[in-house]
Amino acid sequence: MCPSCLSGGIGPGYMAAFAICILFFVLAFGAMMWASRSGKLEDLEDSKFRMLHDND
Repeated sequence: MCPSCLSGGIGPGYMAAFAICILFFVLAFGAMMWASRSGKLEDLEDSKFRMLHDND
């Protein structure tokens, strides 16, 4: 590594990128929890078979 990287610590750009990554992770985790609690993940296989059935 370069000497200026070691003495300067983590720059503000890296801190902002890290904060954005944490934000996206929290949002994705919240979306998965919402989908799980609202039943969106209950029966994923049924929808692909339902489109093949002719109800007429």
